[in-house]
Amino acid sequence: MKKIKKPILYLTIFFVLLGIAKASGDTLYLKLDDAINLALQNNKSVLIAQEKLNEKSASLKATFGSFLPQINLSGTYTRLANAQNLLLPFPTSFGNVQYPVYDMSGNIIGYTDSIPVMGVLFETIPMSQHNNYDLRASATQTLFTWGKLLNAYKISGLTYDIEKENYRKAKEDLTLQVTQAFYQTMLADRGVALMHEAYAQMQKHIDQIDKLYKSGMVTNLDLLRAKVQLANIRTQVIRIENAHNLTYTALKSVLSINDETPVVLQDTFSFSPTVLNLDSAISTALSDRAEIKNMRRTVSIANRALRIQKTANLPNVFTAFNYDYKKPVGLGSASWGQDWNVTLGASMPFFTGGANLFKAKQVKAQLKQAKLGLAMLEDGITLDVKSAYFNLEQEKQILSYQGENVQTAQQALNLAEQRYNNGQITNLEYMDIQLAFTQAKFDRLTSISNCIIAQVKLLNALGK
Repeated sequence: MKKIKKPILYLTIFFVLLGIAKASGDTLYLKLDDAINLALQNNKSVLIAQEKLNEKSASLKATFGSFLPQINLSGTYTRLANAQNLLLPFPTSFGNVQYPVYDMSGNIIGYTDSIPVMGVLFETIPMSQHNNYDLRASATQTLFTWGKLLNAYKISGLTYDIEKENYRKAKEDLTLQVTQAFYQTMLADRGVALMHEAYAQMQKHIDQIDKLYKSGMVTNLDLLRAKVQLANIRTQVIRIENAHNLTYTALKSVLSINDETPVVLQDTFSFSPTVLNLDSAISTALSDRAEIKNMRRTVSIANRALRIQKTANLPNVFTAFNYDYKKPVGLGSASWGQDWNVTLGASMPFFTGGANLFKAKQVKAQLKQAKLGLAMLEDGITLDVKSAYFNLEQEKQILSYQGENVQTAQQALNLAEQRYNNGQITNLEYMDIQLAFTQAKFDRLTSISNCIIAQVKLLNALGK
């Protein structure tokens, strides 16, 4: 093996590491649509669903081939150790002969007239040749099968449609996962910012208490309580920062990107309600959900399978054509020649031990199962839509008063700060009001996130 020079090797390693650092260091600035598109490109489950769809598409095209003639080409060479021959007798004439005539003493007294003499000769006829060649083209065409081929093709088409809906469902589910992870991460971003803001406010309050304590206006107990509260907030900051990191890890996992890749979320954190009526939502789900469409197709597949099974004992009509270019072309011939034949035939099972009858009963049972499964699925989808609908309504109601609650808490905090400075409330009362303000702001952020996710879940339940 040729040795690589060290400078070249070092340069190669440097550029490889530089490429890795660049790949892992480039910051991704994502809106929700960007995140969804990125996930759809990288997610293994969606990619598998897409390949399954490609598989069913190829299977559908292959099934269509059963309607077309099946053409085969073949060539054979056969070497016979012993070529067979046939020995045939052939009568022949040896000409006319005059036989002598004798008297009583044995003397020739004359000759007879010319008499034809007949005999037998044997001729060898070759029945085969040592070297035999055959070039054959054959075509077979099914003419009539009582709808078996058509129903099989329709079943293949329904199977393809089922896989297409599965692919759509995989993308819808991934969209829901990305949306949940995206807004939970945005909530974590704002939660971290809020806790840092609360920490800064408490630090400012402590500085004010410290001034009041030095001037003898408050006791040391107030200062110590404020410091304890600051430490508690710091603990919450650490915890929410850790949760914040975990949400980013979960988001990157859903997006199938490197965990070391920096990500910045740029979308708006606001809720825009979609007006939906419960009855129309249920109706939409029962017509658009991938599961309900596929279950209806499953019922249709069982129906067509039953039709196929009912015609299993009926004859199938077909035709076949063979063309040969071979050597020898016939008995006694050693040359190349052509030959062909056409066949029109029919085939049907005569006795199968009752297998076709019991298969028909089996398919009938499968059809009933599919119909019962369809009814159960309709009930389940109705319940799923109602649950998602009422959950969204609940979150919307909670959000409707969160904004006013934050304003009220802000006013209470401003008033508490004034009253504390005037010595009208205790430090403990002030900290309680500040904590309530922070909690109100966080609850509002949580409600916005919950409303967005609840609405996406409802749309997912509708098959959107």
